[in-house]
Amino acid sequence: MAEEPSEGYEEYDKDAVIDQLMGEVQLAKENAQKLQGAVSASAYATAKDPNLISLQLSTPELLNSLERFYRGEKVSVDELGNITFKPQKDKSLVPLNEFGVNLMMEIITKYIDKNTVLSNYKEERIYEILADIGEEATLVVFCNYEKMGMNTAYKKSKFRLLIVTTLHVIESTYRRALGGKTSEDLNQSRIVTQSDALGRPTMQAHQTQKRGFLGMFNPRRYGA
Repeated sequence: MAEEPSEGYEEYDKDAVIDQLMGEVQLAKENAQKLQGAVSASAYATAKDPNLISLQLSTPELLNSLERFYRGEKVSVDELGNITFKPQKDKSLVPLNEFGVNLMMEIITKYIDKNTVLSNYKEERIYEILADIGEEATLVVFCNYEKMGMNTAYKKSKFRLLIVTTLHVIESTYRRALGGKTSEDLNQSRIVTQSDALGRPTMQAHQTQKRGFLGMFNPRRYGA
């Protein structure tokens, strides 16, 4: 004879409760997978995107800015607010001739490059390098300023500005190598990418094992 339900308790649909619990478990697993995917995507996005890596190692913008300065190009702003550069038509305002521009570019390209960015320098060493560059660049310009096109009082007045501007741009390149920061960031990005690539199959296998493990506790697998 069947027992009557105890007073104070309501009857419930056992199958409906099981379905609800299994649905909640599945939803929690799906949310965890989405969260893991979002975290992984944000962690190694830089390493996966070669454009971002190239940007970190890029130096042409610095070289171009110095070359425009050496050529005395004019800065102008178009109707959309974009900054553009135009050749200086007044030759008396151009600090260096073609020989002078090439000579200065030959110097700076030895320091503003990818190898410098990926190096590891202490701040004291950076100051030493800048002092050496400044001394040698000053000597080169002083000995060749007329041949470089600095043959007027106005052009000669830009002598110090020429050296100081060059050193400041070179310094910005060396600052990116302070303590090996750029190299460390790139290596960390590679580690994240490799770890994620190795971890995905493991994670999927682990999830498969979890599904099998949870299935053992499915009440429907066992008789009453």
